[in-house]
Formats: sequence, C-alpha cells, structure tokens
Amino acid sequence: MINQLAAICVMGAAQEIVWIASYAIGPFRDRSDAFLALALTAFGLCLWSFFRLPVTGSRAALVVVAFGLLFRLTVLPAIPYQSEDVYRYLWDARVSSMGYDPYRYPPEAPELERVRDQTLYPKLNSKSYATAYPPLSQILFRLSYGLFGDRVTPMKAVFSLLEFFSLLIAWKLLRLWGASLTPLYLMAWNPFFIFEFSHSGHSDSSMILLLMLSLYLFERSTRFWAWLSYAGAFLAKLHPALWLPLYLRRAGLRPAILGIVAATLAWFAFFTPSSTLSYFRSLGLYFHLFEFNSSIHYLLSRLGHLLTGHSWDQQTGPYLAGTLLVLCAAIGWRFPIRSSRDMLHAGFWIMTVDLCLATTVHPWYLSWAAFAVPMIPYAFMVYWTGACFLSYLAYGYRPVYEPAWVLLVEYLPVYALMIFEICRGRPILESWIERRGT
Repeated sequence: MINQLAAICVMGAAQEIVWIASYAIGPFRDRSDAFLALALTAFGLCLWSFFRLPVTGSRAALVVVAFGLLFRLTVLPAIPYQSEDVYRYLWDARVSSMGYDPYRYPPEAPELERVRDQTLYPKLNSKSYATAYPPLSQILFRLSYGLFGDRVTPMKAVFSLLEFFSLLIAWKLLRLWGASLTPLYLMAWNPFFIFEFSHSGHSDSSMILLLMLSLYLFERSTRFWAWLSYAGAFLAKLHPALWLPLYLRRAGLRPAILGIVAATLAWFAFFTPSSTLSYFRSLGLYFHLFEFNSSIHYLLSRLGHLLTGHSWDQQTGPYLAGTLLVLCAAIGWRFPIRSSRDMLHAGFWIMTVDLCLATTVHPWYLSWAAFAVPMIPYAFMVYWTGACFLSYLAYGYRPVYEPAWVLLVEYLPVYALMIFEICRGRPILESWIERRGT
C-alpha cells in the first residue's frame, strides 16, 4: 500500500509541475505548440497512471482526488486564454444587475450603451447575439457577480467547484455500484476537465453536477428529488431535455409531472413569454450560423460541395437536428433502464449522438458525455478528451482556420473506436479493468 501511494504521489507531482509550467507560456493562442505539448503531456501522465497505478482502497482514491483538487486550484487564477465565455457570464450578470434583460438585448444594443466599458465589453465575443445561457446559469452568474463583482477568478471558481463536486459524486457512485475506483483518474487527473472548468471556467459543470446528483438520488430511491435535480440540470443547460424519455421510463408519471411543473415555474419566474421567444430565436441563430470542429456536419458539407458545387453549411443543421431527435427517441425506447447506471449509459449515448451531429463542437462540449467516463469508461471518449485539445490549434491562425489533419487525427480514431466498442457491446477499458481485477 505504501509503495502504491508513493507511486501515485510521484505521478501527481509530475502532473502538478506541468500545470505550474503552463503559467510560463503566456497567451496560449500565440504559443499553440507549447500549449498543446503541455496538455498532451498531462493527458499522457493521466493515462499512464490509469493503466499502471490501480486505485485499490479508499486511501488511494483519496490521494487521487486530493491531487485532482490541487491541479484545479493551481490553474484557477490563470487567465482563460482559450475561451472568452467567462467574460460573457460577467457581462450577463452586470446587465441583469442593472435592470436590463440579457435575453432581450445583445451586448452591442444601443439600449446597453451605459453598461459598456473599456475593460469587460471588448473581451466579449458574439456581441450581436443575445445570451444563450438558461435561467439557472444566469442565477449562478448573478451570485458570483453580487459577491465579487467583475472578478474573473471567483466566477471560474464557482464552476470549478461544481465540477469537483461532480467528481466526488462519481466516486460515491462507483463505491455504491461496487465498481473499481481506478477510473477516477479519467476525471480527477484528466487535463480536459481541469482545463475546461478550472482554467476556462465553463458553466456546463452546473448541468453535469445536477445530472450526477439526480442519478445518485435515483440510486437512493428518492425519485421526486431526483426529478427536481434533473429539472435543475435542464435549467442550467438545455441539452438534458433529450434525457426526458429515460426519466419517464425510470421514475414514472407522477414524479415526472411534479418535476416538470417545478421546472416550468422556475423557467417563467425568470422569463416572460416574449423573452422566451427571444431566447429560442437566439439559440436558433447559434445553431444555424456557427460551425467549429464538427465531424458529420463537415463531412456532409464537403460532400455537398463535391456533388453540387455549392456548400451545404447552412442546410445540414435542421436535418441533423431531426436525425438527433429520432436517434435519441430510439435510444430512450430501446436501451434498458433498470437502474441508475443504465440511465447513465443511455444518457451517455444520447449526448454522444448530440456531439456527433452538432455543427459546433467546442472542446468543453464533450463534457456533456465525458462526465460518464469514470463510471462507463468508453475508450473512444477517453481518446476524444485528449484529442480535442488539437482543435485549439485553429485559434493560432489569423483568421481562425481548422487544418484538415487536425480533424482527421481527432475524429478517425474516435469513430473507429466507437464502432468497435458498439460492435463488442461494452467499453474496452471496462473489460481491461475486470481482467486486472482492480
């Protein structure tokens, strides 16, 4: 046991050095090569630890989780070089705190002239679009803004803390299911989670925490509170709405009605009917006009150009959305939902389909499905959480440009592993863990 803990500490210290070294790079978009080298080094250390240092017992798990917390605290004060989202969170909070509706007015609207400044406003992206963040996210933005003002680190800390709580729930679920604790590395030490939530401060962690909490509450047979937690996840990010058939099958109609009523009341406590329409119009613009790091969408667009001589960039979105709904309904109908683990498995595939058919796949979007990796260790998703760092190379070009080789290196192994794991009926890494007896 002492040798095991010492080895874990050595590898943890090695990864901590990587995160400390990240401060010496400067703006990541100007040093994409150095940034990518550090990110992939951290990913390699995570995988090496997963394959070579089994977590046997609570003491080893505690050390793994403690190092995970250390990594997150180390990068928390860093400038979020690869994403401006946290500045939009601060902007939305400032706008609402001054009595304006962030769902009605985009940042460049003349009505918000007195809100604009020379510090926060220039850092915003998509200034011509109203906010796309749902009510619970807005409440969290206001909470941080009310306590700490325009400070970036506290806003990041909110979502870093929520992600770390998700890790703790993952640990709890693994123990309840009698599963190996070794996959904790895949979340606690994975640079994907550390970078996207503690360095960049993305708000998706609120959705992840509430989904994880909902699964835990189902495991404890508290269906009403599980439904409320699920409703909160929907109010933090709309994508969990795709899980609705799973919850209906698992919990039954009565808790579902109560949960839906609670979510509706919470929604209209924050929205008016007109701002609801404005919000969904804004979402529609995001889905129709933006594209980045996608797979099937880019493939179809390229195919359209070859066949017709015209780009299909603006046409594929609605068809992909329709395909998504059909496939999600099929998963919700066909997958077994006997337990909370079954729900997580079906939900994982729903979110994975969502990512595969999306027109925009920013790296942090992978968290919608990747949070399930400690409990359901699919190799294709583990690979994807490392390979997604390649997409940041696009920001090193002026203007932004996505090299074809990046997309090939990212997606060809993802789909090859995915098809293989679908054909074999279970995750490769799950079988490997069982063979090791850890």
